[in-house]
Amino acid sequence: MQLPPLNRISFNASSGELGRGFDEWLDSEPGQALLSEEKAMLTEWLRSQAGQRAVAIYAGDGRDLLSESPLRWQTSIAPPGFTGVKLQSRLDLLPIAKSSVDVLLLHHTMDFAADPHQALREASRCMAPGGKMAIIGFHPVSVMGLARWLLWWKSPGWMGRYYRPNRLTDWLQVLGFEVDGMASGFYTMPLSDRGRSRVRLLDWLGRFLWPRHGNTYLLVARKRAGVVRPLATRQRKVPRNTVVPVPVARWGQQNRES
Repeated sequence: MQLPPLNRISFNASSGELGRGFDEWLDSEPGQALLSEEKAMLTEWLRSQAGQRAVAIYAGDGRDLLSESPLRWQTSIAPPGFTGVKLQSRLDLLPIAKSSVDVLLLHHTMDFAADPHQALREASRCMAPGGKMAIIGFHPVSVMGLARWLLWWKSPGWMGRYYRPNRLTDWLQVLGFEVDGMASGFYTMPLSDRGRSRVRLLDWLGRFLWPRHGNTYLLVARKRAGVVRPLATRQRKVPRNTVVPVPVARWGQQNRES
């Protein structure tokens, strides 16, 4: 029996083009508005983080999203061909030592990575026990999530693979993470400044009626720290008190006899 094909989009061949289109779209008016909302969500969280090393992984050019981080050592990574970062590397093979990062940011990496499962697994490998991972992505159950199906033939720059936060939570738990929380923002349409001003009621309604279904979200997870329990020894237990008590009267009698 021949199985019917799955109704999904293959990103293996075109993820590079989509990532480049998304990077160009971020320079437009709606892209800058989206980036401003993401920075506002990220700044408040970054200022409360502690550690030594912070890494930002981008789907396109670097956007300096770690500028508010108090961590001293910082670096940024993007796929080959993108600028504004310190390192260019494949997202499924990061040049970072195991368990060496305290704060790691994935900026729309899951939306445009050729192999999102491996990209998330590789990011997990780099995290130190107790470290925090922040994932910024597009919400499929949002205004933009609905609009991307209606505007599919136009292939807008924000077209990508959208993952629900609940789905990413399941993946993170398998990799040994505990999700701390989620923030959401940008409830309007991805239009120019004039277009968004005409539908500003949509942004107001979104903040009050569907606050967790904004076009973009910030999901924060913490890597579990392993607990080492010593195994019970098989050696024979030695009593703590090895001195044999002798009565004082008997001890004095033995001394006189000798």
